[in-house]
Amino acid sequence: MKQIPIPKANEIGTIEEIYNSVLAAKCANFAADTSNLEAEIDRLVYGLYGLTEEEIKIVEGK
Repeated sequence: MKQIPIPKANEIGTIEEIYNSVLAAKCANFAADTSNLEAEIDRLVYGLYGLTEEEIKIVEGK
């Protein structure tokens, strides 16, 4: 069983900055395309947990 990693403050800060960008875009225009930003958040979170490509496919339902 793997240990759950504790993210570093700078990693959390990066995710938070991107999240705030998504939030600002959606507040300005709910229909705004934020898929690239959301994909970047996903990529960072997957990296925090050290997920493999196979594990990512499971998480994403592919």
